[in-house]
Amino acid sequence: MNKKILFLGCVITLGCMRASLAQSYEGYIAGNLPVWADLNIPPTDGSVSGTYFYKKDGGSIPLTGSVKGKQIILNEMNKDGACTGIFTCVNFTDSITGTWNKPDNTKMSSVRLYKTDVFFKTYAKIPDAGKLMLSGGRSLNDELKEYTNEGSKKPKLVYLFAEKNILSTSFEWEYMGPYLSTGTVYHTFDLSNNKEISLLNEIDPGRLSALKNKLKTLILKELDEHRKKYKVQEWIDAFGDKETYENAFKLSEPGDNLFENYYLKRGVLIVVIDNYFAFPHVIEAMDLSFVWKLSFPETGLYLKDNSILKNLK
Repeated sequence: MNKKILFLGCVITLGCMRASLAQSYEGYIAGNLPVWADLNIPPTDGSVSGTYFYKKDGGSIPLTGSVKGKQIILNEMNKDGACTGIFTCVNFTDSITGTWNKPDNTKMSSVRLYKTDVFFKTYAKIPDAGKLMLSGGRSLNDELKEYTNEGSKKPKLVYLFAEKNILSTSFEWEYMGPYLSTGTVYHTFDLSNNKEISLLNEIDPGRLSALKNKLKTLILKELDEHRKKYKVQEWIDAFGDKETYENAFKLSEPGDNLFENYYLKRGVLIVVIDNYFAFPHVIEAMDLSFVWKLSFPETGLYLKDNSILKNLK
């Protein structure tokens, strides 16, 4: 009898543990606001509780609500216990998607969260730009200051990808000189050490040639299409002479520098080829810019086995 009671007690305890185990999620609100959430979702219909925080801010926001079938409704609460937002979502096997809106419905944003390992919570909060170190030894904040020119505002930092321990950022800059000049700068960081990730260093040397051939095919295609936009003489005038013009539209092998400007977003690695010819501002409109997109699974085929970018989803 005692054994039966003990066994029943273990079953009940395990059941309660299962019901109270938290699942961690990370993802985005409004498509570009990275968040982390810890939710206690029961295996059947019932109450849901948890917390979430915006990775940029780090402050914990309580959540309470319910699950019915696949639908989850969560209310976020402030320190006074008042509802400040409502999540209306659908719980899929590996993700939660839906909307967030203010209680008075004056604002609504999309929500997309993915299951993740609680281990990555250590790196979930985005550090200050002064702590994110670029490959050259400067901080990201130092670079932002360098792009702040007289008559222009300090560039606004945007978070393009913030999952697991990886962060991709961008900022737009403008130069208020004799000619208005603008551009976008991208960086990707390893948040376990706050250092910039060199894409070229993550690629398996034995697979680099195959990857470069793939990029070469794309560049030649882009060059061929771009060449048709202007007359031959216009190109000769832009390059200075006919030989330079003809050589500019040939390519033996893409340079390593073409792998430097990249970012991650929505399951895709995006390499930005900006101002390919490096024309001066006066003829910048004739320059060639395009992006090269590789899905995470395809990217993984070319990475080192121990690459930090390996197995991204």
